[in-house]
Parts: sequence; C-alpha cells; structure tokens
Amino acid sequence: MRLVIVFAGLVAAAFAQWSEPVTLATGLQPYGAGPELVSHVGDSIWVFWMGQVTPAALYGRCFEADSWRQVETLAQSTNGLYWPAGVVDDSGRMLVAFYDGSYPVQHLQEQDTWGIYTATLAGGGWSVPSLAVGTMTGGFPTYVRLGKAQDGSVGLLWDESAGGMSATESVMVSRMRNGGWTPRCCIAPGQYPDVYCHCGSLAPGDSTDLLVAFSRRTTGVSEVEVWGLNDTLTGTPAEFAGALPKIARGPATRFLVITRGDTLLGAENHGAGWSQPVVIATGIGFGGASLCADPLGWGWVCWPNNAQQSVLASYNRGAGWSRPETVATSGALGSPRITSDGLGNLHCVWFDHTGGGSGELQHARRLGRPGVEETPSAEVRTTKVTTIIRGVLFLPEAPSHKPQAASLLDIGGRRVMDLAPGANDVHSLAPGVYFLRSSDGGQYRRLVLIR
Repeated sequence: MRLVIVFAGLVAAAFAQWSEPVTLATGLQPYGAGPELVSHVGDSIWVFWMGQVTPAALYGRCFEADSWRQVETLAQSTNGLYWPAGVVDDSGRMLVAFYDGSYPVQHLQEQDTWGIYTATLAGGGWSVPSLAVGTMTGGFPTYVRLGKAQDGSVGLLWDESAGGMSATESVMVSRMRNGGWTPRCCIAPGQYPDVYCHCGSLAPGDSTDLLVAFSRRTTGVSEVEVWGLNDTLTGTPAEFAGALPKIARGPATRFLVITRGDTLLGAENHGAGWSQPVVIATGIGFGGASLCADPLGWGWVCWPNNAQQSVLASYNRGAGWSRPETVATSGALGSPRITSDGLGNLHCVWFDHTGGGSGELQHARRLGRPGVEETPSAEVRTTKVTTIIRGVLFLPEAPSHKPQAASLLDIGGRRVMDLAPGANDVHSLAPGVYFLRSSDGGQYRRLVLIR
C-alpha cells in the first residue's frame, strides 16, 4: 500500500479533464423532469428524474464503486409527477421530494391526493411515498427543493402559483419536525400583477437554521435576496442584482451564484458578509447554473452555454473562480447538475435532446482534481496542502529535539487516534476528511482518507 501525496499546482482547462459521457436513461418527461443529483455516503451518488411513461414515474439510479446500479422506480402516478429534489441529513438518510398532481387551467373541487410527497432510503430500499404538504385548491407547486439545516434537519422549499390561471409566484417553506412536516408557510409572497418571488435555494445557516436565497422580480427588475431562515425569514437580507440564485456551503465558505442576463456571477461569504459578485462566465444558456461545495471546501458550478451545445464548469478553491472548462458537447444540452461525493470526486449530469425525441439523461465525472498530481512517496510533507491516503499513513522520523507523537482529528475536531513515526494503519477509519495535528498542537494538515 503506498501513500499518495496531493499537492496544488495550476493546470490548463481541457476537455479531457472529464470522462466521456454515458447515457443513464431515455424517455424523459418534457416538463419538470429534473434531473436531481445528490451525494449520499462515501463514494456513492444518486440521480433522480421523471420518465415519460403511463403512468408517470420517478426513477433513481445510484453510482457506487465506479459503476452505475440498475434503475429503481420510486413512485408512479396517473396524475403526473414533477420536480424531483433530494437531500441527505446528518444521519445519512436520503430523502427525495416530488410533486404528484396536475396543472389545470381552472379551479377544481377535488384535489385531495395532490401535493408534495417524500420517500426515504432506509435499510435496503425506498419507503412508500407519503404526503408531506397538501396543495390548496387552485395553487400548484413548481421548482421543489430540499436543503439541510445546520442541525442536520431538513427544509422543504417550493414556488407556488395557480398553474395556468392569472397569478404570481410565491416562495413557500415547510420544515421536518419530529418526523412530520410543518404547515406550509409563505416566506416571500408574490403580488398581482407584477411581483414574483421564485427559484429558492437552501443551505445550512449561521445563527439561523438555514440560509435561503430567492429571486424577487418587481415591474421587470429582478433582485436576489439572501436571508436567514428558521420557520420564517430572519434578519436583514443581502441583496444582489440578478436572478436564479443557487447557494451552497462548505466547511468555511458559503458560495452564491446568480445570473444577470447571459452572465453568471459568484459571491462568497467567509463569515464576515458577502463579497461583491464577480463574473464567472458570459454567454450562459437557459435555466441558470447548478452549484455545490465539496468536502474540501471548494465551490463548483456548472451551466449550459447560450447555444445549449456545451456543459461548462468552474471551481473556486479559495482564490477566485477558475477559467471555464468543458464537461460535454453535443447538439442540444440542458438542465446540468453538479455534485461531489463524500471523497471529493466530481460528477455532472444533464439532459441531451440532440436529434429530437424525448431525450437522454447523461453523466460524466471529473478524472482528477484540479492541480492535483499523484507521486509515490512515503513522506507527509510540511507544506500547507491536502494529502490523500489509502489505508496507511506514514509519518517520518522527527529530529531528536522535536516531539515525536501526533494526533488524527475528525472534521469536528475530535481526536480519532494517536499516531507514531513510521506506518500507521488507518484501514478501520471511515472514508472522509481528517486533520493531522502535531504533538505540540501548533500545526494542522488536512487529510482525505479514501478507499
């Protein structure tokens, strides 16, 4: 077993940084189909989408140990299924939400079974979907989202309007409490005829449970607001000119991306307020961007170009956003999503409608981390970089006048084990991010244990 050292360096963006696309599914639903890409535990990720079949179906597929499992059917409905969303809480439980209902153009009296449903992955399979939030007569949800609060609980967010009837979007929220969902609450009401609140995004909060970002468009002028959120909005919002926000949080940094016309911008918050947005890319396509933060604290964003023929990506490791790199090219691409698994491997999915028809769900993964070079070595270097280890952590002998022992801490700062010079067996530890602390407590080094 060799120790693999990772050190930072600059590399040029190139198409070969991402794997060749593979097709995961065909027969996509034309509206509200997703996809949704969610990191689970370790190296596993799940993708969810809606299929164009009768009855309508919500499908999921898991990537683990470098391969895709078979497609699983999570739900079916004769009404129609839309807007898949997913999140993993602190216990490792996967939760998926979706809308089961229709979008009529007139009021109906009987909609008892319509609403937002959730299903959970527990043990060896998915639970039977259960109603989380019923839909009021005449009001219909779009853009359903899930987010994790700072305590590991889950928040549910959606836009609500009246389908084809004259109405304005409002942002609604519900929280999971004691195994059930709180009543629907409007945190950003629209106002007929010219105030629209929409496209919310959730992340763990600071002094509040959650951070929420959403667009507020008034008389044609769109702004993004970022608030603290418990069960209602809290404090004073940060405001930005733009629309279609996405918010994500790493161990130390909160990331925000927004659009202004065909320009994608990004802002950061390191705990002392939001920076001014900077341009990530111009010439972006319909639907905005997808954003995630990986276990090492880097931000990642992907988007389609304005010809809908390329999926592009950029990353931020604390020194600004990188030059865009190409994930995939084809004739008609859209709805890209990006996420990192628990080991820092990056994945991207999107819909490809090249050639017409119902389209395909496709996937690619990044072949390595930016600026990463693997070299065989049995040395933990003293520079401030991240080290990837596989099973054995080797510490060199220290000079006789320096202390010999060191400690390994988990991401919460708790001591996991003491280390000695030479080979230390760490096979029994769970994959993830750890910190190596010198015996005098003066030096820390980030480690990533992978299998």
